[in-house]
Amino acid sequence: MFATSVDIRVLGGLQQSHKNQKPDHYVVMKIDGTKFFESEKVLYTPTPHWEHRNIIQFKTSSIIEIGLYRQSSLRVWWHTVAECSGRGIDFVESGVERVLLDKSGKPRLALKFNLAADSHVDFMRVVDSNLSRTARIEGAGSINAIATIGSQLGPVLQKIVPIIDKFTATHPILSAAWIVLSSTYKIAQYQIAQDNAIRVLVETLREMVGAASSVPDLENIEGTTNVIDEIGRTSLEAAKLVHDYFLPSIGKKPSFIARVAKHAPSSMSFRITQCQQQCTELIQKLDRRVAMDARRVSIDTNAIMHDVNARINDESKIHEWIKAADISPSYNAARKKHQFGTGSWFLNGSQFSQWKAQPGSVLWLYGGPGSGKTILCSSAIENIIRCCKSQPISRGYAYFFFDGTRAQPEALTYDTLIRSIITQLSDRSGDKIPDALADMYDACDAGHRQPLETQLENTLARILETFDSTYIVIDSLDECMEKADVLQWIRALTSESSGKLHLMLTSRPEPEIERGLASLSNLQKVLVRDPSTRDDIVIYLTARLQSAEMDKWDESEKNMIQTAFVDGSDGMLRWVALQVDALKECNSKLDLQTHLGSLPRGLDETYARIFQRSKHPDYLRTLLSWLVFCKRPMMVTELAEVLAVDFSGGGLPLYRPERRYKRPADILGICYGLVTEFEGTVQLAHFSVKEYFIEYIASEEISHSLIAQTCLAHLLYFDQPTLLDWENPSSNLRRHVDLPFPLARYAASYWVYHFRLSSAHANCPSIQQLLLNLFKLPSIPSYPLITWIHLHNLDVHDIAEKLPLDASRLYYASLIGSIHAVQHLLNNSADVGRESCDEAALQAASSRGHIKIAKLLLENGVDVNAQGGNYGTALHAASSAGHRGVAQLLLDNGADINVQIGLYGTALQAASAGGHLQVVRLMLEKGADANAEAGKSGAALYIAALFGHLEVAKLLLENGAYANIQGGEYGTALHAASSEGHLKVVEMLLEKGVNADLEGDIYGTALQAASTRNHFEIAKLLLEKGADPNVKGLASETALYIASSQGRLELTTLLLEKGAEVNAQGGSHGTALHAASVAGHLNIAQLLLDKGADANMEAGLYGTALQAASAGGHLELVKVLLERGAKVNVEEGIYGTELQAASSSGHLEVVKLLLERGADANIQGGDYGTALHAASAEGHFGVARLLLDTGVDANIQVGDYGTALQAASMRGHVQVARLLLNEGVDVNGEGGFHGSALKAARAGNHPEIVQLLRERGAIESQ
Repeated sequence: MFATSVDIRVLGGLQQSHKNQKPDHYVVMKIDGTKFFESEKVLYTPTPHWEHRNIIQFKTSSIIEIGLYRQSSLRVWWHTVAECSGRGIDFVESGVERVLLDKSGKPRLALKFNLAADSHVDFMRVVDSNLSRTARIEGAGSINAIATIGSQLGPVLQKIVPIIDKFTATHPILSAAWIVLSSTYKIAQYQIAQDNAIRVLVETLREMVGAASSVPDLENIEGTTNVIDEIGRTSLEAAKLVHDYFLPSIGKKPSFIARVAKHAPSSMSFRITQCQQQCTELIQKLDRRVAMDARRVSIDTNAIMHDVNARINDESKIHEWIKAADISPSYNAARKKHQFGTGSWFLNGSQFSQWKAQPGSVLWLYGGPGSGKTILCSSAIENIIRCCKSQPISRGYAYFFFDGTRAQPEALTYDTLIRSIITQLSDRSGDKIPDALADMYDACDAGHRQPLETQLENTLARILETFDSTYIVIDSLDECMEKADVLQWIRALTSESSGKLHLMLTSRPEPEIERGLASLSNLQKVLVRDPSTRDDIVIYLTARLQSAEMDKWDESEKNMIQTAFVDGSDGMLRWVALQVDALKECNSKLDLQTHLGSLPRGLDETYARIFQRSKHPDYLRTLLSWLVFCKRPMMVTELAEVLAVDFSGGGLPLYRPERRYKRPADILGICYGLVTEFEGTVQLAHFSVKEYFIEYIASEEISHSLIAQTCLAHLLYFDQPTLLDWENPSSNLRRHVDLPFPLARYAASYWVYHFRLSSAHANCPSIQQLLLNLFKLPSIPSYPLITWIHLHNLDVHDIAEKLPLDASRLYYASLIGSIHAVQHLLNNSADVGRESCDEAALQAASSRGHIKIAKLLLENGVDVNAQGGNYGTALHAASSAGHRGVAQLLLDNGADINVQIGLYGTALQAASAGGHLQVVRLMLEKGADANAEAGKSGAALYIAALFGHLEVAKLLLENGAYANIQGGEYGTALHAASSEGHLKVVEMLLEKGVNADLEGDIYGTALQAASTRNHFEIAKLLLEKGADPNVKGLASETALYIASSQGRLELTTLLLEKGAEVNAQGGSHGTALHAASVAGHLNIAQLLLDKGADANMEAGLYGTALQAASAGGHLELVKVLLERGAKVNVEEGIYGTELQAASSSGHLEVVKLLLERGADANIQGGDYGTALHAASAEGHFGVARLLLDTGVDANIQVGDYGTALQAASMRGHVQVARLLLNEGVDVNGEGGFHGSALKAARAGNHPEIVQLLRERGAIESQ
């Protein structure tokens, strides 16, 4: 922690040395033995006072010494007036004066530190990450999650943060509690509390804080006064006690109780009791149940870890994060078009059957536009789904449509494909999210950032390995915007998927795709064209000609139609469907003959005729412009609203409600044959429609201009405050916005998108005038502007993308990039210095790369170094977004290149985070400090390594960046790259001579980071480059310990081959074998034992590996350990023996096995006392029955419960209590915390057991 100042005041007064005194009194402050400052000398006053205003850094464990001195008149010696000392932990309350005693015990000095608040966001990110990792290591089924005090304090911190956020301004004691709790977490994170008193205290604190955090309106609880201060004060006291217990200076401690027993009751032991009592009273005030005994700690922590694990593996949360596109509309549309009986030539053919049966095969269906590939693909998918349902666990399937007819360009990318396949296979992996997906979620800071493509690829590869066979179908690869990336992925995937993958693709026969697939050894090709599709066309035509709409034609005429269409189709089902639709124009046999005699050739001629026959060509062109270039799928009601904007008046386009269609669905008739409608959503009928429109009807820029003008005209209609009253917004948006104005939300969300893509047409007079009408001068209210902002923000979920409500019009004009509007506002005296929003106009223009606007603003006096907003400065904004030209302009106009502000600190760090090589080069050329560590994200090299920007990292090193500089969350650049899995960056750093064994902040060494995050190739590289596998990290864990605890067999094997010490001790569990045993990793344990692991080594929380495996109920592993010589009845660990561990968790088969191997059920010790006590306390009837059958002494009195009957009574286990009574246990047996079973049942509030005990003769006693 750190303070901004300290005030020192003398208590008790000073004696005057002589009459003509000169300034001679001064103080000296030392922190941990090092002089921090010496004050100036002051004249005599009875109570002198000193102030020191510089930053003062100290720890809670620091020793602060203050000496008060008087210099002699000869100035050759000084007189000690008083010397006092105190601990840093005593000064955690900012602005509160603390009295220090001198050596004689008199109060002589008073100190007051003014502490600076430190953000807990980064710290809590580490805590959350640690808890997440612990949850995965322990496993969801493990009962033994109480490994460290850190695992208990972590939830305390999680629960107290919301209270601090809400109340620390009015209750500063909470800030003090945070300082000590977080400091204690750092000290105790990987420590084990062997003394029950501390474990109970922390658990009680957790319940108290949990109760407080769950109560709404905490400050208004009836019948309490200053409850928030009480929470802060009690949390502070508890944290101090735990802090003192784990002070590093204590070293190897005797039992805590033994240490405090020699002190008076007013010392530590009494403080613990008092603190527990305060926590309990607060819980009662908050109407929460209090944990009644210390033994609950181990068991309840399992529930905590279960909650953490559930949080990370929550299916809906992870699926929301991965943002997979919904491809069901494309599949459903294809199935709707499917004519029963078509496609049998393919589905019943040998190539499809061989593909399904042959692992590692790739099937490519290729054909021209309109040949029915997508419908055929949907039939194959339906067949595969039926096939996989017969073996749902071992067979996986996924499919994807690159559907260019849908108005979602982002759905045509490689990234979207991978996300969709991962999501689908995850859904088919059983009830639990796959470990690979949960690991990726955790690696991305629990979903706080999106994964890299390499992370997605690795995750998918791991998920594929969980199935015996997987079928993946990808349709219309030719419509993908990133075909090269997909083809590269296909080549890699088919070569690395262990022969389990069956991959099917469809596309047009494009040379790029053919070349990309040529190297695949198991590739089969199927050409979709005539004559293969002739039978399908005949089946389709037969069905259409038998429909009611064709009743006017006789059989001979129908045969004539069928012959003409089959012969003219060239295998194109799409062409045939359009020709059948065109028959509605024929009313006589002569019409039919004429029509059949002049059929169009191919799809392009067919589309041309549709436009020629259209009664509303302008409407048709407008509607298709929207469907081809809209940002998202359009509803029928939205699309109909487009035609209500009138472009025919010669002036500006104008929204006219009287032009609205009474029945919106009637617009589909205008586009008949070119669009489809499904559940109210309209899209192009085929990708070839989009191709034809762009080629022959309207360019992309013209279409975007038309859409932008339509949107603006729609927004400008809201020029009256009564249309949408945003000062009194309604929660019923459907009623007040969507129903009366169906296009309003689309117009508000996407008009800027279309405006920017209109580029060459953005300067047309109509668009510019529409913008000026939107950005009216400040003196004129602009209700359309207000409507745009509010409607835009309704559909934006990312708070960073929301528009500020209080920004200037100049800001909005600069943001969208309208230089015409900016110039107009500047010419009319817009206030360029206004800072009423989060981001000033110059920052807005810089972040979007609008260089002309940025230049214009600078010419009009905008301060180039103005600070504020999301980025910090305009230079930071341009650098973050990679706009080199804007950054150059700003620097040329005096931008401070080394100003430190914002998330990353400097502009160089911001550019490095984004991987913007040219901007980084510019910054370095302009003198940016490559090693500046401003902000909380480390230096520029660290940031570049963190995000995997190899070329940026190289450039920084070439320009003086320190390769081993420490900073950021992980430590060094090597730690960051190793943690995030950037192999190429790690390789480059090692070639530059980076020390592979440097210790970082979270994981220890780079090898430990790579091991923790399961980056095998990086771990292998580090070992090959000389990384020491036996270095211990911050948690005293070796890489072998980490790999073993996570069940990474390949990595564990590699580490052992590279010299990892198999019996090295460290970590909360002790050795690698202990860690593997806790999680039940049988193959890992067998490997370790084969390599010489000592099955009887005593270490860690559980004492022995056998106790760890028994506690988790890992039967097969228990068998292996016993076969390898593990001893039973070893009295170690929190459970005492392995039998108690298995009994407390209810693992009946393990208990049976241990008893068969000689386990003694009467051994006393551990958290419960005996095995029967453990089974009784946790309500495991079967285990208790088995132990009683072996002849265990049921009346043994031991531990806090006293007897097994007391344990069952206290915890409310009626069946176990009845069992014990039936076996003849003494119903009035004394001992334990409560004294008797009856008192225990009353304390636990279990009336049924109270009645049972009284029926069996329990006597009320005082």
